[in-house]
Amino acid sequence: MIRCVARRLASTLTLLALLFLAPMAACADTLVTLLLDEAYPPYSYRTGDEAAGIYADILRAAEPQLRGYRLKLEPQPWRRALAEVEAGRALAIVPPYHRPRERPWIAPYSVPILEERVVVFCHHQVFAKGPRKRWPDDYQGLRFGNNPGYLSADQPFWHAVRRGLILIEEAPGNRANLQKLLRQRIDCYFNERLAILAELALMRRDGLYDPNDATPLVEGPTISVEHGHVGYSNTDNARFPFKADFVRQLNAAIERLRKSGEIERIVHRYTH
Repeated sequence: MIRCVARRLASTLTLLALLFLAPMAACADTLVTLLLDEAYPPYSYRTGDEAAGIYADILRAAEPQLRGYRLKLEPQPWRRALAEVEAGRALAIVPPYHRPRERPWIAPYSVPILEERVVVFCHHQVFAKGPRKRWPDDYQGLRFGNNPGYLSADQPFWHAVRRGLILIEEAPGNRANLQKLLRQRIDCYFNERLAILAELALMRRDGLYDPNDATPLVEGPTISVEHGHVGYSNTDNARFPFKADFVRQLNAAIERLRKSGEIERIVHRYTH
């Protein structure tokens, strides 16, 4: 009788322990914050307090495949996000191009997520005397717009900038740079082609751009074909002891989304 009561008591205690631990287990996932560019539509941008765009949708599609992790996607100005990652206060930033020499504090990079084509747009007077076929030699003496912290152009371009042969003027985001280009306050602007065309479409919707009345813009050379990544901070790995496992799992999830065609479907929603 005593033995039976003891067994029942032990079973009850075990059940109570499981009931107590169950909600703790359900809340045990590690919350991982990823910083996303807030001014790079349609790839990455801010809507209210939320991150939106192609990269945000891809990461949200990947989240259910991550065992033990939940994602917090936080939109920030690009330069501030870079500073947070460089200082080791944030684990990762989305979507940097692969620039290990210029940003040695980012390592590793995720598997490539999307292919992006970086192009130059100029106002029509830049080509008034004919095409400028040699990049970047034929663009010396011009003033280029750039987003703060962006390194989209290639090394020959930045070498010309360092020598003072090409001028750079920064403005916060695609819209600000395109408005300056339309007003001919800068000569050219480079960024990902779809991002530029998408912003021009938004500006037209908002009544800020009418191609029939505005300064004609001409698409110039393609500078490079790049890939967006998740870039991880290597400044303070002790702060993120789960980093290696998270990188492995997110890479695998991205590859599964690619093979299933889900990434292509997400991009299609923004481009058609």
